[in-house]
Amino acid sequence: MWSKIVRILLIMTAVFTMAYYLPAFYQKSVEKRPYKTMLYFSEVSHDFIVSKEVGDTLEGKSEMKYYDSKGKELEEKEYMKLLPFNNTRRLKTMGEFPDSLNGVELTPEITKKVKRSMLIAESAYTLRLNPLFESEPERRGVSLPGDMFRFNPDGIEFLDCETLKSNREKGDMFNRALMEAGFSAPAKGIYGIPSTIKLKDDGYFIVDNIGKVFHLKMVKGNPYVREIPFDGEVKNIKCHSSGDLFCHIFTKDSTVYALDRNYELHKLPVENANGRFMLVSNYFYNTYKVNDKDKSTLYVLDPDYRLVAKHTEEIDHYSVSKEAEVERKIFPFKIMLTPGKAHFIPIPNPIKDFYVLNLVCTGLFLIIKLIRRRQIWRLAGIVDFLIVLATGVYGFIAVFAFPSKT
Repeated sequence: MWSKIVRILLIMTAVFTMAYYLPAFYQKSVEKRPYKTMLYFSEVSHDFIVSKEVGDTLEGKSEMKYYDSKGKELEEKEYMKLLPFNNTRRLKTMGEFPDSLNGVELTPEITKKVKRSMLIAESAYTLRLNPLFESEPERRGVSLPGDMFRFNPDGIEFLDCETLKSNREKGDMFNRALMEAGFSAPAKGIYGIPSTIKLKDDGYFIVDNIGKVFHLKMVKGNPYVREIPFDGEVKNIKCHSSGDLFCHIFTKDSTVYALDRNYELHKLPVENANGRFMLVSNYFYNTYKVNDKDKSTLYVLDPDYRLVAKHTEEIDHYSVSKEAEVERKIFPFKIMLTPGKAHFIPIPNPIKDFYVLNLVCTGLFLIIKLIRRRQIWRLAGIVDFLIVLATGVYGFIAVFAFPSKT
């Protein structure tokens, strides 16, 4: 009995090991295409710049190539000078960083205005209990309070972190401010940055029971509540701890808004293709880049969030290549490491092309068993049959690498 259990464990270990190595080996042996394609907008030439990392994945060699929007290749130094905010350190080391740009002196304050952020339309996991920080502390920085807040059908409630008792006095004070602003309990969504790793706190943006949006924060221990006039149905709110914006608001009809610190709402002229944007902002422009399977689009907006230019670059992604199509027919799933390389995660094949090969492997398994005069329909044979049917080529190799005695 124990020998059979050990055999099954060995087979499953082999299956997951192959799921990690075989797809990676296949991809490395067939993929010879650009590694990365990046889009930028030059504050100097007011034109788009395309950066491509090209090479051979089999040999592990690559190099960067730079082009303007017309396809003319640029030298690396010329590329850096066209994008001074992206290459500030290297240009200063070379003594090539400009003193002014577009008639504006490039002071340290202007160079520090460069911000980068990932914007995602899908709402991430939010805590049931959140800290409400003091927005105007006596000392610079953000400190954890002694209580946490949550919303229930009666409104906001503050719980002491040590005793878990409700602070009714504080809750009543904030509830009065919320009701005066027109808030309807309970809250549908709470969006903010519940972390002390920021220079200041701007509180939270709360979506109430009927979909209205409110800004809630604590100033000198007192509630600050302000309704944000908003007609859309909120899908997610991405808050920012610095810069000219409070947040970006994503709606369920794929519209994106930017709320500045003067409480002006700007509807952005961008297409929410896959709900994920890379935002880069500086003194002159705000750029929103969205990557799709086979293209990358960069939207360039002025400081008032009006469209200046737009460019789409076709990208030769491995995932849409013929080689990747063959991979999906061979491997039912693959194992990948998390970014921190701490855990393995199984990535199932969303395209069910591999079913055909799984059936072929299962048929071969039955034929080989019959030729060898093995008893297929005993428990060990049935388990092997199911493993091959579910895991295809991985299971086919594994069950014969660790054969049963029956």
